[in-house]
Amino acid sequence: MTVSELYHQVSKLGFETALEDTDAFYFATNRALLQVGAIRPAICTCPIHHRPMENLLQTNSFSPIEKTDELCFEASGAKSYYFETDGSGAVYIERLRAEDGAWEIIGTREFAAARTFVPYRGFVKSDGEFVSGNVRLRFVGEYFYSVRNVALYPYVYSNEETDIPAYGAYTAYDISVLADDFLSLEAPPIREDDVFVRMNQDYEVEDGRTILLPYSCKGTFRVLYRHKPRVIENTGVPAEDTAVIDLDEELCSLLPLLVAAYVWAEDEKELANYYLTLYQNRVLDVESRIKNTKPVIIKNVTGW
Repeated sequence: MTVSELYHQVSKLGFETALEDTDAFYFATNRALLQVGAIRPAICTCPIHHRPMENLLQTNSFSPIEKTDELCFEASGAKSYYFETDGSGAVYIERLRAEDGAWEIIGTREFAAARTFVPYRGFVKSDGEFVSGNVRLRFVGEYFYSVRNVALYPYVYSNEETDIPAYGAYTAYDISVLADDFLSLEAPPIREDDVFVRMNQDYEVEDGRTILLPYSCKGTFRVLYRHKPRVIENTGVPAEDTAVIDLDEELCSLLPLLVAAYVWAEDEKELANYYLTLYQNRVLDVESRIKNTKPVIIKNVTGW
């Protein structure tokens, strides 16, 4: 259904050939669009390629390590680092000199008390060049401090420190950022599939739009979400507006009744209530058929 077709149907429901207030028509249509779309939401998919960077350290530090003295993390072949601290102290980035077996400081980062964990990241370089061999992060502090999520990475994504990934038990993916038509997550948002990696309930959901995938479970996951219908732009001439409404045909057939109920609510209350009742009866009919039909995933954001 096009906007012009909807406009003419709404006009006829008011026994008119045209509507006086075109702005009101567009407002009512966009309001009805979300309401009708919620009856049978289009389910879309957003594939996530979850490949957390390898941490050269043999043991994880997801839980805070509380210290009042030195704390060292050592690995061979590291090019970048990441850690989070709470407290005051300093960390020395050091390399092991092959010629005499002594540790040499090649960088220093100070951290201050914050009453919350603050992330730090950087490259393992000396005089602007990556170093080879064993390197370590040596934390020191005069006072009590905590360290967690420490990582020494063998790779870098770019020459920007901001591209050094965070290290943690989970990686967060905000689906509302990854998919511009995101409305809400499906329940459950990740399901078993013959092609994509299978996952049970090891993941978590945060703020209704963010998927937290565990560090240890690598693979490509298909996240299901509800599609948000495209907003209809106000052209000022709805009678000639050829834009196609972003709903399937059956749901589009409900729009004239609901839009008419909104448009005529002020001037023709009885007529508006009549159309609203017809709309609600049609909704019950559609919903009864939905209960007996398995939801179909109709599209995704990458065209897979």
